Amino acid sequence: MQSELLSESEICALVRRMELLPQLLRRQQEEAIAATVPLPDAWLQEQRQALQGEQTLEQLLAQRDWSEPDLDLHLRLPEALLRFARQRFGPGLEETFLATRGSRDEVIYSLLRVRDAGLARELWIRLEESETTFAEAAHQYSEGEEAQRKGVIGPMPIGLLQPELLQELLRSLRPGEISPPRQLGEWHVLLRLEQLKPARFDEAMRERMLREALDAFLNDRVQRVLAGEQSSLDPIHYDPES
Repeated sequence: MQSELLSESEICALVRRMELLPQLLRRQQEEAIAATVPLPDAWLQEQRQALQGEQTLEQLLAQRDWSEPDLDLHLRLPEALLRFARQRFGPGLEETFLATRGSRDEVIYSLLRVRDAGLARELWIRLEESETTFAEAAHQYSEGEEAQRKGVIGPMPIGLLQPELLQELLRSLRPGEISPPRQLGEWHVLLRLEQLKPARFDEAMRERMLREALDAFLNDRVQRVLAGEQSSLDPIHYDPES
């Protein structure tokens, strides 16, 4: 067994040094959720066959050093978490979306940032007079990681951008428009809006919001356990008839 390669004390020491305890506690909470969510045997068999492929069950288990319950948990976990999230966080999800809709608009933009205000203005003039392209200027002069991508950032929810002034600047631009140099902290930045796509409450958005809600739920439980407050945790509940 692979677990015999390390003693219990060595495993605990590695977990501590690598700061893995929060990840292990999160997995513990995920497995506790999965234990409350029943899934049809036919569904589980179908998932087994898909993973097993041409291998025998014994070969698959030996390859991963798993027992059959380990295999079933591996297959059940993602679906169980999704069904739990739908039941617990689905009601009221559209209202939450409407309240946070603006921050969920999807933006793609180009960024060029330098510390020298004079250089920023010179580059802006060159861009306005079509002496260079934004991609070329960003690749050659930008002093951030975006230079490797020729300045392009996104797509991403605009609400994640900080400082908030950056969101305001991008919203003030039309697609293809370049902003004059603006100072943001230590940087003098040029921005070009590539695309701003309004958020829609479609199935992809629904699934994303469910994952966000589940992540927040799990993170809260993990932090409370780490703080020694596990006795205050509400029992995990799932209604299979709902």
